[in-house]
Amino acid sequence: MIQARGLRKTYSMGRNQVHALAGVDLAVAAGDCVAVMGPSGSGKSTLLNVIGGLDRPSAGSLQVNEREVSQLDENELAAYRRSTIGFIFQSFNLVSTMTALQNVEFPMMFANVSPRQRQRRARYLLEAVGLKARIDHKPTELSGGEQQRVSIARALSNLPRILLADEPTGNLDSHTGAEIMALLLRAQRESNLTLLIVTHDPAVAAYAGRIVHMKDGLIVENV
Repeated sequence: MIQARGLRKTYSMGRNQVHALAGVDLAVAAGDCVAVMGPSGSGKSTLLNVIGGLDRPSAGSLQVNEREVSQLDENELAAYRRSTIGFIFQSFNLVSTMTALQNVEFPMMFANVSPRQRQRRARYLLEAVGLKARIDHKPTELSGGEQQRVSIARALSNLPRILLADEPTGNLDSHTGAEIMALLLRAQRESNLTLLIVTHDPAVAAYAGRIVHMKDGLIVENV
């Protein structure tokens, strides 16, 4: 599903060059669950952003489902993000003025899903993550765990092939974090999704089938 070869990402910080990715090689099969660990600044989130099409690599090859993502133009990249990738963020990234239902419907608007289908699927997903009674609540009326459940439902709304989760339990207590991980793994199994999780927490990484360790923009251990 994912094949990275010699993946590099360099940022300019004034006169300095920051090598966030320094030549990453990584293969992830369809349906795998992989945790990416490493210290702050090791390149974990950059790797996730490049795979997700939020950042372009500076060099190297990134193939997703045998398609060279690094060669896509902006319109193709937007379509790739919309149809292939589901994002889950530590800070939830929900629209504060929208209800839970509207937040889950929102990505489907860009996929030209009809209003009736959007609402039906959003309701189904929110019920699936245990929020049937909270669909009309806005993010400020929800707990952190509930907001992360909304973000998971939103990430699943366009039937992605790959779920990318960047510190999905980072703002949650350990009990709620365990519930979120159980929910993510259930979604992964039921839909045969490929799941990549960036985390600093060994307890979260233990849920994955593989753990990749990064340091200084490189993968230093793959177990």
